Amino acid sequence: MGSITTSKKNSATGKTITTYRAFIRRNVNGKQASKSKVFATKTEAKNWLRENESSTALAALSAASGPTFGDLLDAFVKSPPTKGTRYWAESHVDFWKAELGTLKTGEIERGTINTCKAKLLAQKARINTPDGPRETDRYLTPATVNRYLATLSSVLNFAVQRGIISHHPMKAGQVVKEQESKGRRRILTTDEEQRLYDACDATTWPMMRLFLRVCLTTAARKSEVLHLRWQDVDLAQSVAWLHDTKNGDSRAMPLVGDVKASLAVASKVRPPGGDYVFYDPRHPERPKNIQMLWKSARKRAGLWQDREDPLDQVVLHTARHTTATKLVRSEKNLARVQSVTGHKTLSQLSRYTHLDSSDSVELAERVLGSSGQAAN
Repeated sequence: MGSITTSKKNSATGKTITTYRAFIRRNVNGKQASKSKVFATKTEAKNWLRENESSTALAALSAASGPTFGDLLDAFVKSPPTKGTRYWAESHVDFWKAELGTLKTGEIERGTINTCKAKLLAQKARINTPDGPRETDRYLTPATVNRYLATLSSVLNFAVQRGIISHHPMKAGQVVKEQESKGRRRILTTDEEQRLYDACDATTWPMMRLFLRVCLTTAARKSEVLHLRWQDVDLAQSVAWLHDTKNGDSRAMPLVGDVKASLAVASKVRPPGGDYVFYDPRHPERPKNIQMLWKSARKRAGLWQDREDPLDQVVLHTARHTTATKLVRSEKNLARVQSVTGHKTLSQLSRYTHLDSSDSVELAERVLGSSGQAAN
């Protein structure tokens, strides 16, 4: 016989809401099989128990009937997003398909997922180069591992919503997320920006200044700017369309006046077969590898490892952080800022914004200073 548990909670209006969870667990054919469901009435819970506690029903569950996880992933990426399934990344899906694709979805349990998480933590990070992906000396960060887990959670939510599995094996703390660092805190001052522009002018690549200018006026990621193609630049509308973004969504990248003018000039001297805006002069069919140029520019600007804490040092992502911070400080509607930066959620955008001490004082004085009584 199954069991029924009662749960009570107060709604926002103060009304007490009672729910009943029916739960069945048995050993069938040497395997533990379980099912549960929540109902508004106890009668509904009892009826569900009678219909579902037969050995036949549980045997089907214990055999993990239904699609393989690989088949489920294929269906997931083709389906429109719903609540709980919006976050995913293609590289994450590829990893989970390689690790779990041959399993039945119902066979995926906490231990299986934790084993994969340990494998991710021991995996070296990779970067894209003109010759293809290359492994680095750094391991995947806890934040990156958590993003992989977030994708898996979305897929499992998808399976629950479609009745493929009865419970989510990552919920209720069964798979613990990694502790993340506080992230990079550095934003560029106006003087630092100008020093970087001057340093870019002194590099051997004529497009380096424009590349940095695009980064500092769009909040676009390095890979998004480097892989920008002329066919996606619409100077008449002052936008460039980004298709191959980190979160998989397309968006319009705004082009401010001086950037648009510089792109108009650059478009007239593009080489034959040069589809990329920021191409390699020696290989026009490829985007430029700017790693050494960017290092040289930071050194010339006095911003190469200029602070002891690595999280406070200037990296190219600092340009995105700087631009997002400026936008949020001047625009109260975060949804509008999100449309520019391309962050998947507003909570992700908030990680790139902060108030320094002078901002905090100004905000408190403006909002609170004249509204209360003077201190005695």
